Amino acid sequence: MRKMTTSLKGISVRGWECEKCHEEMIHPEDAQKVLEIEKARKKNLLTVKLRKVGKSNVITVPKIIMETEHLKEGQKFEWKKEGKKFVLIS
Repeated sequence: MRKMTTSLKGISVRGWECEKCHEEMIHPEDAQKVLEIEKARKKNLLTVKLRKVGKSNVITVPKIIMETEHLKEGQKFEWKKEGKKFVLIS
């Protein structure tokens, strides 16, 4: 088996490929990550917490979203109001 990187449902995952039969095996942690992302995509909803840090309020972003959307600490976003909803724009 040789290490490889492939795509599963549009998400980059680690795995192994058999050099003889070319059968691919996905890393279990990455497979779980893909399942969680797919679940969130189907709901089209993500629940996060509003927290207080010092004198500021912050909204947490789950690690899984940071990784799949390639978000970086310090990156800036904008809030847009659409009717009664707030939408976060990168």
